[in-house]
Amino acid sequence: MNPTAQMGPPRTPSGPKHPTDPRRGAGAPASERSTFGETLAEIVPLVGFVPAYGPPAVFVLGPWLFLVLMLAGPFAFLLTWVVVMLVAATVLAALTAAILAILAAPYLLIRRLRRYRARRAFSNDPAAQLVPVGSTRVAA
Repeated sequence: MNPTAQMGPPRTPSGPKHPTDPRRGAGAPASERSTFGETLAEIVPLVGFVPAYGPPAVFVLGPWLFLVLMLAGPFAFLLTWVVVMLVAATVLAALTAAILAILAAPYLLIRRLRRYRARRAFSNDPAAQLVPVGSTRVAA
């Protein structure tokens, strides 16, 4: 046998061991294969199907779209940048509130002490006593 000769599949007299649908088989004659019209007739009912049950397509395809976009480098970078900025803004707002609370505490304390002393000083004064005009205790 020539080493450059092409070798084909072995010939079997009984045919294939597993019979297949002649319409789907590659070795089927051209007359038994499905035509374009038959294939189209099988597909048309599937195209006209309107899903009435189950979640809307957005809820099914939305997470997949998000996953695909997350796999894209620029989108992941931008999303990470937005998250970092939100965290930084939150930390900055918390630090600002803490600093303002620390700076305002002495002023609030002094204001409260002044009010307390003012009320206390006013209540320690002896109350004015009413005396009749014809009394001997009235100073002229």
